[in-house]
Amino acid sequence: MNIDKVREYIVIVNNGSGCIFQPEDDAYSYVLTAKHNIANENIEIIRFVFENNCWKEIAITTGQDMACYFPHPDKDIAIIKINKVGGLEHILRLDDFEDVRTGFSLCGYPTTRRSFPRKNQFRIDENVTVQGTKNNQLREAKVPDNPSIDEIVGQSGGAIVKMKDGQLFLAGIQNKMADAKNEQLGRVEFTPLTSFDEIIRQRPEALSPLSPPYVKSFEYLKQQVMKLEGCFCNLIYTKQLLQDFTDDIIKDPLTPTIIKNHFKKRLLVRNEKETSLNNKGLWIAWLELLIILKIIGKYPQTEQDLDDIFNQYRIIYSSSKEDWCTLIEDILCSDYKGLKENACIIIANEAKPSKSMIKKGIIQNIAWEISPNQMNIDDGENRSMEQFKHIHLYAFQEQCIIEKEEEYTVFNNRNRNELLQKLKQEYENIINTY
Repeated sequence: MNIDKVREYIVIVNNGSGCIFQPEDDAYSYVLTAKHNIANENIEIIRFVFENNCWKEIAITTGQDMACYFPHPDKDIAIIKINKVGGLEHILRLDDFEDVRTGFSLCGYPTTRRSFPRKNQFRIDENVTVQGTKNNQLREAKVPDNPSIDEIVGQSGGAIVKMKDGQLFLAGIQNKMADAKNEQLGRVEFTPLTSFDEIIRQRPEALSPLSPPYVKSFEYLKQQVMKLEGCFCNLIYTKQLLQDFTDDIIKDPLTPTIIKNHFKKRLLVRNEKETSLNNKGLWIAWLELLIILKIIGKYPQTEQDLDDIFNQYRIIYSSSKEDWCTLIEDILCSDYKGLKENACIIIANEAKPSKSMIKKGIIQNIAWEISPNQMNIDDGENRSMEQFKHIHLYAFQEQCIIEKEEEYTVFNNRNRNELLQKLKQEYENIINTY
């Protein structure tokens, strides 16, 4: 996917712009826009589609009058609920701007271009840099070449996007030019998606969350699990067999949305932001765990089975890109309620660990240095951290397969069952022994 594909998602909303985004509910789509674009009770939305080597103008249906319109009471944003628009599921939300603030783009339909031929009406400013937070949770962004307000008018409601590793991300909706007394022009203000979440929380009976597609179904993550990277031997067959378990998992009733709604912040390491419940890394981790549980015969069949599994194999996630050893205090102060004796605590984060398992005895020594009031563990004389095994999710790839890669070169379609038995034995060994 390239940045030009963003045009498919950007629409004209009256005299401004908007961006199509898919909610969890598959029955409808959203247009996210600036509230000031809807100055009266009329909503006109125009989308451009490239067909037969030309741009075709399509009017988007908005439903009955203003029943589809959901403004924020205090902020210059609104959600317009529209009939489902298919094929536009490949833009994901981006909530964290702190690590990389460069490489964004501003997209929309400025007023100055509305009289141009259709192919020239769209404007995209690349190399936009996200700045700090302003009043009312607005963020500021610096647009190159200092465009004037005349160039930007009409792009209100347009998208601030970023292309990363071939994936398109939506960071927010542009509202206005920044106030620039005694400053050079070229700065705009935009509203991050977390503010749109506030609208949805206010109207839960009518609106569903702005979750990315992989929160609706594991099918979007099939190629991103069990990558078995760093092998010298050819393990394509083993990798494909593991990833193909996704096909069976997506047929089952359990979805990321069900898991998320069932456990909520219990899925996260202490101090992790609740917005991380939408992080791709969390659901990659869950899909890998479900594949492992399928192979060892412990797979939960229904939502009711989830609690039993969660109390035996508890996976907790952090968005940290540092080694998990730096998170150990937060890990030990995460939610341990309900864990069975000898339960396995599986940690997942955004960095490969230098060590993927913690030796017996180390955890309890660390735990002695943490106040009991900080720990979220069941009461009882025999309740100690030592009874739980702590491993990093990556251990299931590293120690079970990658470090034994030559043992897997013999497997193919003719001895598939032997490979499954091999994996089952390796996974059970790592879960049950220190």
